[in-house]
Amino acid sequence: MVSADDVARFLEQHPDFFDQHPALLEQLDLAHGDGSAVSLIERQVKVLRERQAANRERLAELVRVARGNDQLAARMHQLALRLLHARTAADVHAQVEASMREDFEVSPARLLLDGAALQAIEPMLSAGRPRCGHFAEAQREALFGDFGRRLGSMALVPLGSGASRGALILGSEDPQRFNPAVSTDFLARIGEMIGAALARCGVEPRL
Repeated sequence: MVSADDVARFLEQHPDFFDQHPALLEQLDLAHGDGSAVSLIERQVKVLRERQAANRERLAELVRVARGNDQLAARMHQLALRLLHARTAADVHAQVEASMREDFEVSPARLLLDGAALQAIEPMLSAGRPRCGHFAEAQREALFGDFGRRLGSMALVPLGSGASRGALILGSEDPQRFNPAVSTDFLARIGEMIGAALARCGVEPRL
C-alpha cells in the first residue's frame, strides 16, 4: 500500500509531475483557513501572494534603514565640517550645540568642559561609554534647570577617556529618543570627534 510519505518522496523526486499532469492540479482540494476547500493552484497563488507581500515589506524596511543611514552619515559629515572650522574651545562649544540643534534636531544640548555639573556625572561616565536613559528628575534638573522636568530621556557622552575632556549632554522630551536599549555607537563616534577637536584647540585632559 502506498503511504503519504511514499507520495511525498515521489513528488520530491519528480518535481515536473504536475507539469506532465496539469489536470490534476484543479482536482486536488486543500483545506483553507476558514474550513472551505481550495484547489492546489489557488493555494499556490495564495502562498505566492503572501510571500510577495512579505518580500515587499522586507524591501521597504531595507529602504527605510538605508535612508536613515544616509541621513545619519550626512549629519555626521556636517558635524565634522563644523568642528574643522573651530579654532578655540569656545568655537567647538558653539558649533557642537548648533549641530545638535540644527543637524541632529536634538534640543537641549550642553557641552560641559568643567564645573560642578560635570563632576556630578563623572561617576556615570567612568566606563568611557555613552549612557542613555530615563534619568531621575533631580539629575535632569541639575543639568538643564527647570526645563529638565520636561525631558523624557537623556544621553551622556564622555569626551576623552573617562570624560577627561568633558561631556556632551543631550536631552529630549521623547522618552524613546535616548532609550537605554538603543545602540550608543554613533554617540561614541560623536564624542571621539568632539574630543579630537578640543585637543586640537589646546584643551588639555583634566587629571
